[in-house]
Amino acid sequence: MTDTPRPSRLTAGGFAFKVLLRVVVSAVLGSALLVAWVWAYRSGVLDRVVNETTLSEFILLVVVGLPIALVFSALVAGPVLWLLKVRPVWPIILLGPIVLGLAHYFEVPERLAPVGDRWTVLILLAGASYGLAGLVTAPAILRRRRK
Repeated sequence: MTDTPRPSRLTAGGFAFKVLLRVVVSAVLGSALLVAWVWAYRSGVLDRVVNETTLSEFILLVVVGLPIALVFSALVAGPVLWLLKVRPVWPIILLGPIVLGLAHYFEVPERLAPVGDRWTVLILLAGASYGLAGLVTAPAILRRRRK
């Protein structure tokens, strides 16, 4: 007897709903992460850390702050997405910050300046970046179902 592949139980409507949920949850989480970082920056928590070192602010930000922010964000985003039943998680937590970094490289925040102040634009851009990461990696849902 030949092995026949199991038909997927995921209908087109079910897949569309899962993708929509994936995009919305990812976007909200990306925005929430940036809100937390903006709050930490504006409340002076990060200034106290910067002022206690002898390194320049730029070097501290790039060499220490950015990797810590990315690792911390991944450690927070991963479990939250997992609890909200967004699977697989790893493509979103890896691709979201990369898309946000590319947006900065191509000066998208400056082009969106009429939308609001700097922080509002960055929060919206973070949401869009994580949402786009969720959308681009949506085919991973189908690969996961076949296993």
